[in-house]
Amino acid sequence: MHFADFVKISLSPTTLLLVTIFGQTVIMGFAWGFTGGILFTGVLALPDHVVHLIVEHPTVLTLIVTLISTTLSIITSMFFTFAVKEALRHHLSGPITLFKLRTAIALSRPTWVLRWRSLKLSALTFAVYAVITFLNTSWSTLLLPTLVQWPVATFGTELDLGSAAFVNQLNADLNTWNANAVQAPAFQTINVLTLLSGIAAVDTQGGVQTSSMFSFNGVSYNRSTGGVLPAIEEYSGSSKSPGPNVGLAFSGGRVPVNTSFDWRHLKRDAGTEGIGKNYTVTQQGVTANVSCQPIDRSQNSFTVDPTQTLGPNNTFFTWESVVNCSGNLNSLLYFNAGDLTGRMDNSSEGFLPIVVCPNPYLTTFNPYKFEIFMSGLYKYNFLPTTVCEVVPYLTTVNVTYNGGIVSVERIDTSSGLTSSPNFPLSQYIATVMAYQAGTNQGMTTNTIGDFLTAYGTSNVSVMHSELEDYWRGITEFSSTQLRSGYTASGVPSNMTRSTNGTMYITTYGWQSQARTYILLLVVITMIWGTTVLAGAYSLIQEKIKPSDPSFDFSDPVHLIIAASGGRLEPQLDEGDRKVNNNEDITVYFEDVPVGRRISKRLVTVVPESPPNTATP
Repeated sequence: MHFADFVKISLSPTTLLLVTIFGQTVIMGFAWGFTGGILFTGVLALPDHVVHLIVEHPTVLTLIVTLISTTLSIITSMFFTFAVKEALRHHLSGPITLFKLRTAIALSRPTWVLRWRSLKLSALTFAVYAVITFLNTSWSTLLLPTLVQWPVATFGTELDLGSAAFVNQLNADLNTWNANAVQAPAFQTINVLTLLSGIAAVDTQGGVQTSSMFSFNGVSYNRSTGGVLPAIEEYSGSSKSPGPNVGLAFSGGRVPVNTSFDWRHLKRDAGTEGIGKNYTVTQQGVTANVSCQPIDRSQNSFTVDPTQTLGPNNTFFTWESVVNCSGNLNSLLYFNAGDLTGRMDNSSEGFLPIVVCPNPYLTTFNPYKFEIFMSGLYKYNFLPTTVCEVVPYLTTVNVTYNGGIVSVERIDTSSGLTSSPNFPLSQYIATVMAYQAGTNQGMTTNTIGDFLTAYGTSNVSVMHSELEDYWRGITEFSSTQLRSGYTASGVPSNMTRSTNGTMYITTYGWQSQARTYILLLVVITMIWGTTVLAGAYSLIQEKIKPSDPSFDFSDPVHLIIAASGGRLEPQLDEGDRKVNNNEDITVYFEDVPVGRRISKRLVTVVPESPPNTATP
C-alpha cells in the first residue's frame, strides 16, 4: 500500500520523506528514552492502582500491550518500507537485471528470495525480512511489564548492646538493691515463653530434623529470635503501650522502629506497596557457644541433698542442690513429693535439678561465661550429671522479613565486648536461665526432663546436642526481650548502632536487562538508520533528477503494464525458458509520455556487439 494512499493526504514525495524520517526518529527516540529510563532507574514500577488492575485482569494487560506493540510495529515497518521503496525507485532508473529487480521488490514488501547464484542479495533479503518480522516481538518484549523485584535501600539505627553507654546502664540496673523485684514480674509473665524459646530452637529432636516457630510480643520468628529486635515497622509486633514496664521490667508492648527507606530520585514512588514486600536487614544479634558434657569432678562438684517432711497422705521433699564451679558456689532449693513411705515412682515421677553457677544474682558475678549444672533423678535418671558451658556473644546477622516471619542468619562469629570480664548482658542471660531452672520443676515432673523423655533417652550425646540448642535459644530470646525493654523507652544516641538492608517490592514493571534491551535497541536502531539513509538518498536524488512517483515498481499491476508496454516477452530467450537464466537479463524502465503524464515500460538492454576486426 502506498504511504500517501494510507494517510489519505496528497503530499509531495519530499514532504512524505521528511515526515517519514521525522516519525521514525520520534519512535526511535521513544524506544531509547524508555530503555534509558529503565537502565537509569534499575526498575521502573507501575503505580499500585495499575498493578491491582493487572492482577485482577491479567489478559487485558496482554491485549493492550499487544495492540500498542503491533501499532508501533506497523508504523515503524511502514516508514521503513516507504523509505526503502523511494530509494529503490530512484536507483532503478538505470539498467538492472531481472533478479535485482526481483530483489528490490522483495526488499520493499518486505519478503525474501533465494537464488544460489546470488547468495549475497538473497542473504540481504533474508536479513531485512528477519528484522522486520522480529520488530513486533521487539516492541512486545520492550513494552510488556512483568513481575519484578524492586530493591529499595533501608537504613536506620538500633540499640547497641555492646556500646559502653549501654553496658554501664545495664550493669547499674542489674546491681541495684531492688533489681530482683523489678525483674520478677516480667520473668513471671514470660516464663512460659522462655521455655518455648528453648524448645523451638532445638534443631534436631530425637535425631529428627525439625522446624519450629516461636512468637514473642506479636512477632513470629523462624526457630529462634537470634537476639534481634525487628527493624521493620510492620513486623514490630504489639501496638499496645508498655506503660512504665520498660527496661528490665519489660514483658510486652509497642517497641518503636527507627528505619527509613532511600527512594533516591524516585521519591514520587515512596510508599509503593506492589503485590508483596520482603526485607533483608543487617543487624546486631546475640547468640552463645554452648557446650554440654559430663561433669568433670576434678574441677566441679554437684550435690543434691533431700530433707523429708511427712504429710497426711504423702512425703514432701526439700532438696538443696549445691554447685561448686571452680571455687564459685551456688545453691538452689527444690520441692517435690513422694508417697507415704518416702519413695518416688521411677516410672511416673522425676526430679531434674538445674543450677546456674556462679550465682548471677550476686554483685560479684562478672565473668563473660557461666555454667549450668543438671542431674536427672528417678524417671529422669537417663541424664547423667551434665555441665553446659554458656558463652554469650554479640554477632552480626542477616535478618529476613518475609510472609510475616522473621528469620535470622548469623554471618559473623563474634563482635563487640564479649571477651570483656565486664559484660552485664551475660549476667542478665544467666538470671533468666536461673529463674527458668527453678520454675521448670514441678511436684512430680520437670518440663525439660519431659522434653528429653519425649524425644529419646538412649543416646546421651544426642541429648547433649538438644540441651545445647535449648540453652542457646533461651540466650537469644532473653537478649531480644532485654533489647525490647530498653528500646521501648527510647534509645539515646550514644547507645545506637546503624543498620542497613534492602526492601524488595514485588510488583509489575520493567527491570534493567541490559543485554536483552541492547538487542532490541539494535533492531530498532538499524531500522531507523536504514530509513534515514534511504530517505536522505531519495531526497538528494529528487533534487538531482526528479522521477515520477506515480509508478510503483513493486505493484504487480504497474509491473505487468510496464512489461507489456515494453514487449518484453518476445525478447526473452526462446530456446531457454529456465527462470534462473531469464533473471540474468538486463532491463530498464523507459519513460513513455502519455498525455500530460509519463508512463513506464520495461525493456531489455541489448548487449553491444564486439567490434569487427579486419582479417589480414
